[in-house]
Formats: sequence, C-alpha cells, structure tokens
Amino acid sequence: MRNTLSRRRLLSLFGATAGLSALKVDARAAPDTPWDLLVVGGGNAGLPAAIFAAERGARVLIVEAAGQIGGTLWLSSGQMSAAGTKLQAAKGIEDSPQSHYDDIMRISKGTADPQIMRLAVFNAAETFDWLMDNGFDVRDEHPITGTTHEPYSHARYAWGKDGGRSILRVLNEQLQPHIDAGRVSVLTSTEVTALVQSEDGTVTGVVTRDATGSTRLHSARNTLLTCGGYASNAEMFEQLEGARDYADVSYPFSQGVGITLSVAAGGYVRGGEHHLPLFGGTLASDAYPAPMIGSARPWPPERPPWEIYVNVRGERFLREDIASHDAHEQALLAQPDERCWVVFDEEIFSRAPQLVRGSFSGGWTQEDVRFAFDDGMNMFFKADSIEELAAAAQIDRDGLLATIADYNRGRADGQDRFGREHLPLPIAKAPFYAIQLQSWLLSTYAGVAVDDTLRVIRKDGSAIGNLYAAGELLGAGQFMGRSYCGGMLVTPALTFGRLLGQEFLELA
Repeated sequence: MRNTLSRRRLLSLFGATAGLSALKVDARAAPDTPWDLLVVGGGNAGLPAAIFAAERGARVLIVEAAGQIGGTLWLSSGQMSAAGTKLQAAKGIEDSPQSHYDDIMRISKGTADPQIMRLAVFNAAETFDWLMDNGFDVRDEHPITGTTHEPYSHARYAWGKDGGRSILRVLNEQLQPHIDAGRVSVLTSTEVTALVQSEDGTVTGVVTRDATGSTRLHSARNTLLTCGGYASNAEMFEQLEGARDYADVSYPFSQGVGITLSVAAGGYVRGGEHHLPLFGGTLASDAYPAPMIGSARPWPPERPPWEIYVNVRGERFLREDIASHDAHEQALLAQPDERCWVVFDEEIFSRAPQLVRGSFSGGWTQEDVRFAFDDGMNMFFKADSIEELAAAAQIDRDGLLATIADYNRGRADGQDRFGREHLPLPIAKAPFYAIQLQSWLLSTYAGVAVDDTLRVIRKDGSAIGNLYAAGELLGAGQFMGRSYCGGMLVTPALTFGRLLGQEFLELA
C-alpha cells in the first residue's frame, strides 16, 4: 500500500498550485506590512490559533476557501475527549492524561504517533476546560466511555449538544472581539494557490486568488496551514491511502490543498498506511464516490445481530455479535473492495429491530427499508431463493449457499463456527434479502509531517522556516494510528491551534 507520493505526482493533482509552487519572492519586496500570523483555513485548528495569537497582540489574517469560516465543524458531530477536566472532577471521575495516552496506544495497537499523541492528550484538558468556561455545553449524560468507537477505560468522551456547531459557536464568540478591534481579518471565498519562499526555503507569505479571479501576495512572519484533509478529493485519497473513496460524505472543501502546498514547499506526507474504513455504508449509486443514504453500522450491545455478514465469495468473515467497532472495521479492511453484504430472510426482517439507519440526510423507517427492497433501490436485493439472491447481489452462489447452510446447522447445534452467541433465528424463510454495505470515511489518514512544535518538516527532519500545520491536515493516522479513538480528531485540532497561538509561534 502506498502512503507517499512523489513531489511531481502530488503537485499534478493541483495544476494551478503546481504552476506557482516555484515562486520565490524576497520578503522585502512584499506589497504590505507582514502579518504576524497568516492562517490558511478557518476551522477546528485555525480559529483557536487566531484567537490566542490575537490575545498576544498579533495581527492575524485568516484565509478561507469557503464562503464562511467553520470548516468541518458545520458537519461534525463535535466529539471530544480529554482527561483531567473540570467536568470530570465535578462528576467525581478520576482520570489522567497518561491513562488517556495509554488507552489510545492500546486501541491503536501501538500504531499512533507517540510524539503527536503526547502533545495532544497532555494538553487536551486545558482546551476542553477553556471551551466549557466559555459556553460549550455537552450532553447531559456526558462524559462517557464511548459507544461509536472503542470504549475508553474512563469516562472522558463528550459531545456538544449541537454537535460541531456547539464548538463553532464558542469559537465565533471568542473571535469576534478581535475582528472588531482590527487584530484579526478574514478573507472568505479565497484560495491560497501557493506558498512564497525565500532562497533558503523559509516561507514568507502566500499567494491568494479570490472569487473574481484576482490574485494577491500576502506576506507573513508565520504561516499556519489548517485547511483540512482530502476526503473530497477521490484521486488524492486513492493515491495516499491505497484504497478507493466510495462515499461522498465529507466537507466539499476538503481537497488536500494543504498537502499540496506543504509538499511544494519541501515537506512530506506520512500516515496513509494506517487507512481504516468505517463499516456499513449504503450508497445511492455505484458511481463512486456516491452519496451515502443510510448505514447499517452495528453495535451489538444495543442491537444484537439477527443477520449474517458475507463477502463477495459468500463467506462470513467475523463474529457478528462481537462488541467491538474495531473488530468490524479491521475485518472489513481485509475484504475485497472493502465491501460486504448483510443477509437475512423474511422472518428475521419481520421480527428483528430495525437495522438500517439514516445517514446525514434524515432517518429511515422500517417501511422505507421495505420500499427500498421492493423498488430495487441500489444495494438492496430481494429474491425468492438463495440462488436468485446471490445472482442479484453478485455474490458467489455456491459460497453463499454453503455459508447459510453452515450457519443454520451451527445455530441448531448451538455451536457457531465463529463463536457467535446471539443466534435467534435461522435464515430459511423466503423471500431472502441482502443489503450491500460499503466502506466510508469522514476523515483521512495521511497528513503533513510536523515536529513537536508543529513546524512542517522535510524528510531529513529539518523544519521549513515559518511554516506550521495543524488539524486534520496532519492526518488521522498520526492521532489514532490504524484505529478510531473517540474525540481524537476535533480535540487535537483545537488543542494544537491553541498551543500554536498561545505558545509555539514567535510573534514578537
């Protein structure tokens, strides 16, 4: 699996950026007074960096490609995790950053980046407390150990009542006084097309292009890239992670521009080898990447499985009632095209709790699911026999017949070959059903390499002068390795933005 790109290949994915990548300008020739901090991307990491830098008296410019600041916080569920917070203390929960670190290394099986993780978790509580002190409101029952990812050993997982917008509301309220005072300026609907470097490689500013096509040079003492990942750039996704991008569910401005800019400046990308799909997407079409219309993402403690899961060979590939999201995700990773089918019969369909849930566009009822089968909706298959079902869903017929017979025998004997314990009904009563489930991701695993103060680095470990990076641009692979750890995308982004504005940047 490839996890790096040649400089020439990566730049070819962004023709306009590549055309400007070699631009060299003497900082003394810049047309305006240099900004103390120029932030590329006004989201999870960029906004707190601007807020805390402005508190130190810095002049800050935020350049945002979208028409409004906020980035993925507009779509995010706003999951956070931090150890040793005031909220935990108020609820009598004893926790520590070391325990948080140990949990992530356990869940990721040692694949998370130790340096990045320590920086994130040992500074997370201060970030979380700052948000809470300024109006961030979490769900009443939180913090919890977690249900949508592998659980933590302590209750440190907390969601905003209004998802990511709960966080964005606080950030906007903290940013506005600095905008009003003239310490922070914001350019929206404006792209950064190139980093400007002096002869020694130090970054001295950026070139922007606005919605009218006008370009401008902005000089800066510090440039911070916080412009997200590449989840909406299918070609870059496949190049960096070695897998296809099947589901179109991400922020449209997550195009990987920060990666292209960093590589053009001499940086490099790491972490793509940790690619791990989410389980259970149902898509609107097979014209990938396709919109996601629903999901069947199992969590056995809440909804034990009545069905079986098979791959294209018709084989089961995991114990369906294992109480581990990670087990499901790792098993899906090993299947051809990261694809599987959930298979069941009429009696299971009639008696089991609903399996398919809505995605981001609304909920599903059981009647909706029946309509999907009857109408022949993409990925929903119904037939009067197992043989016909296999043909319709393009699953190996002999494999599916053998698997269902084996499952039914094991259920009757109470000896399932995978050790499954929840075995309520056989798969025996026509009609028979299959739903194709496809991998999907909201975030991306490869990211820009940085040092312990978030300076963008070259492969030899040397830092590129005045260039920093934070947020999803660093890649989920550095924060979580080959795993999903609750709250470990939003929280590190906010934390790293705070640390940059508060401590790391030389603003004087």
